[in-house]
Amino acid sequence: MKIFIIGGCGFIGFNFFTFLKKKKFKDIFLIDNFSGQSSRKNYIRIKKEFNNTKFFNIDISKNKKIDELIKKNKPDVILALHGQVAVTRSIKDPRLDFNNNFMSIFNLLESIRKSSPKSLLINLSSNKIYGKVDKIKIYEKEIRYTSKYLVNEKYPLNFESPYGCSKGAADQYIVDYAKLFNLKTVSLRLSCVYGENQWGTEDQGWISWFVKCALDNNKVRIFGNGKQVRDILHVNDLANLIYICFRKVNKVKGHAFNIGGGPKNTLSLLELINKIEIKLKTKIYYSFNNERFGDQKFFVNDLSKVKKITGWYPKISMNGGLDRYIEWIKSKN
Repeated sequence: MKIFIIGGCGFIGFNFFTFLKKKKFKDIFLIDNFSGQSSRKNYIRIKKEFNNTKFFNIDISKNKKIDELIKKNKPDVILALHGQVAVTRSIKDPRLDFNNNFMSIFNLLESIRKSSPKSLLINLSSNKIYGKVDKIKIYEKEIRYTSKYLVNEKYPLNFESPYGCSKGAADQYIVDYAKLFNLKTVSLRLSCVYGENQWGTEDQGWISWFVKCALDNNKVRIFGNGKQVRDILHVNDLANLIYICFRKVNKVKGHAFNIGGGPKNTLSLLELINKIEIKLKTKIYYSFNNERFGDQKFFVNDLSKVKKITGWYPKISMNGGLDRYIEWIKSKN
């Protein structure tokens, strides 16, 4: 099986690459433009540990090189695990966000349609395509928001911010090309993914960022009141889902799925701080700042659709996953 991993040196791409190597997959192409700090670090690791890996330094928002690569190799699977990942950055540079998150996917779809229509394309979308999710009733408690409602794929899409627009447009093209051109395309609408090999920043990767700040004795800036809740998903569980999509392509093609840790793995920012303080036996100092544009107070995925079609559900618990990540980043700090 020939596999292209776009963003293969990024956080999720690198984890899935190592997942495949453990399963003895050999014909893997890593495609990256090396724009992120994780990409550069992971590239060095891959060159050292897997020195026969095929690398291609390509910006796929410019279609010529990726078009030629797909036409020549006709991969069985193309994984779009790349992209601009921060709402804040999309507001500062909307054009960069558009190119990274939409034009790149459009170019892949067109290349597949013209040159490799049997390829499976798996795209990583975002829960931000649902906007603020203000149609569900939420309740404010001492250190978190709560609701009895989960968000499923029938919830109305509401693109807010350049990031929400670019990810949402790409998501809809993925679904539409499956209908129009009978392509094998899947879109995974991710909540909060965390885990080993993630180097978070204040703009993106809040679990990683809070842990790093705690270890370095740095103050954390909280945007909003800190009661915002997400269902967190360990990257190994996501890797397992992507692999299941390989094996159940005829069941998943044409679908978009809401993907996260589900109701058993929910966490607010303030709850995370409490957990880190206990696990590291330290005190985290933080300040409150204005809420960020487009932030969701409460987002927890209804995983019924993906579980029904694929049988997948998260297996790594929130506490277990946090322990694993903390031990990993302590070893790298």
